[in-house]
Amino acid sequence: MEPNFIDAHVHLITPGMIQDNRERTRILYPEFADAVDAAYTSRFEGKTPEQIFGKSLSELAETWLKVMDANGLRQAVFLPISERPEEVRDFLKFAPDRFIGYAYLNYPASETAPQRLRSAIKDYGLKGLKLYPCIQMFNPCDKALFPLYEEAQSLGIPITFHFGITLAPVADYRYTNPIDLQLPLRLFPKLNFIIAHFGAGYFREVCLLGFHNKNVMLDTSGTNNWRDYTPEQTPLYDVFKRSVEIYSAERILFGTDTVIRKDVGYRSAIKVEQETIVNKLTLSASEKELIMGGNARRLYAGK
Repeated sequence: MEPNFIDAHVHLITPGMIQDNRERTRILYPEFADAVDAAYTSRFEGKTPEQIFGKSLSELAETWLKVMDANGLRQAVFLPISERPEEVRDFLKFAPDRFIGYAYLNYPASETAPQRLRSAIKDYGLKGLKLYPCIQMFNPCDKALFPLYEEAQSLGIPITFHFGITLAPVADYRYTNPIDLQLPLRLFPKLNFIIAHFGAGYFREVCLLGFHNKNVMLDTSGTNNWRDYTPEQTPLYDVFKRSVEIYSAERILFGTDTVIRKDVGYRSAIKVEQETIVNKLTLSASEKELIMGGNARRLYAGK
């Protein structure tokens, strides 16, 4: 197996993060508290977070190292789902040469967000920021986010956005369109913006953003079953091909969107499918390596 592949989009989820999410959602939707609780209960089939994700970071890290070795992954980029930089830091300590950690901000439009981001990067050793507009209820072109973008640009880290459809228990689809990144892309030209899952249903808009923005990248993560809910139902090979034509191999990151649970392991089938597609594209060996690991290696090196 290739030793230098990097999965640029996997998730670190702990019981504490799940509880944070649930409480934060109840704050965002106070008039729908019962509906929020029902949504979480349904999503997790009535099980507790501990029953699903376990209690031990060391056990989780050991599992990850095993599946990474089994699937030819040199490194993986872990995106948390709540603002717990200390948990991410403690997880990274188990394999600092193989685990790359992201920050998450519960309230990215707040006045303290830039300072908290700087602390996550400088004090906790994290290397990027994950934002999720449709579950955090913000528009990425809101000027209240601009100080955060300025701080991320100063720190030299990328921001990964989840736009489009989602499996999150509660989401507001008014905030799912990646076209809203157009203004920030132009105002912060030295900041790398990453759009996950090819836009998850907004592939047309993602293609349009690539027209004259060179600081936007795509990640390939997940099943990409959003294609089943679009009029075109575009084959995944065609999604990859068009993305390379518009963005070039230098701005595409391979990922699986894996969440390790007690009953669910690494999404090996996604890696095999995407690696097969990349190998079929008319690309040089070096360009294929960029997608499967080189771009992530460059993006996070030295951060």
